[in-house]
Amino acid sequence: MDYREEISKTKIFKQEYLDGLNRLILDRQLEMAEKRKEYGKNIFEDQEAYREDFKKMLGWPLVDYESKGIPSVKCEKLSDGSGYSVYRMHFEILDGVTVTGLYFQVDGDGKKPLVLVQHGGNGTPELISGVYGGTSNYNLMLERVIAHGVNAFAPQLLLWDESYGVPFDRVNIDARLKRVGSSITAVELYGLTRILDYFEAHDNVSSFGMVGLSYGGFYTLFLSALDKRIRSAVSCSFFSTRDEYPWSDWTWFRSAEKLDDAEIACLVYPRKLCIEIGTKDALFDVKHGMDAFETLTELCKDVGTEWLTFIPFDGTHEFCHNDEPITEMVKHLLADTN
Repeated sequence: MDYREEISKTKIFKQEYLDGLNRLILDRQLEMAEKRKEYGKNIFEDQEAYREDFKKMLGWPLVDYESKGIPSVKCEKLSDGSGYSVYRMHFEILDGVTVTGLYFQVDGDGKKPLVLVQHGGNGTPELISGVYGGTSNYNLMLERVIAHGVNAFAPQLLLWDESYGVPFDRVNIDARLKRVGSSITAVELYGLTRILDYFEAHDNVSSFGMVGLSYGGFYTLFLSALDKRIRSAVSCSFFSTRDEYPWSDWTWFRSAEKLDDAEIACLVYPRKLCIEIGTKDALFDVKHGMDAFETLTELCKDVGTEWLTFIPFDGTHEFCHNDEPITEMVKHLLADTN
């Protein structure tokens, strides 16, 4: 071909295409938001139907799969602490898929609540437990939970960083799972329900709660909506509007049309949910979290918000410094026990 031109000549056409795509997405988001508003009108009247839609949105094995019995578990005692013992436990949640975590069992007889304590991105059970010394932005989250005299289990999800020498691509794994009708969220939520299956049959566990930071706040919100055995939960530094944070592993086909964070939170009702957001969070703008909570309160106009607590706290992307949400969660769990 004889024709030649400068590379810069086509910049305007590429920009036009990109701008068109962005406008298209924004227009579709507005359209989906209106559909979601209509879709969610009866969410408190038929929660089970919405919960089934939630499962279908996330995929297998939350749907089209039936678990059998209690999962296979291996356990090793690591230490006796001051008032509790520490175990490393390995749960076969699906054939050939094993989730490992740390279990903190408080001393004493009788049944006690168990709290799932969920790390976030680049986190591990060992990090949030202080095994390596400090706990980073988790602010002694797990230690503060067991200080209330409850058992705790910290699962390891597919979120550790490269320093552990086991590299992975979460986005790639999620995409491959989505091609086969699943998602990393569906598999990990299913795994957490299997862990609850095990502890539900445990002699010294009476009821379940959950706390989590960031990705841990994501899994706390989603598991609480999915599994009614979670009686009280604290979701920290996650709650927002997904249009603002369309991360690939937080996105499912047509999810903007049906279930955003506000609608998912409705599936926790009438159980207890505390949502916390740092006002100085540089990762997730508190404004979007407050917008999502406004949507949530509007959805709750007929049922009230006594079951719900919203705390914008003076902090960054971190677990809150105030123990009151943990104290309230434990109080609710003990009340359920009694």
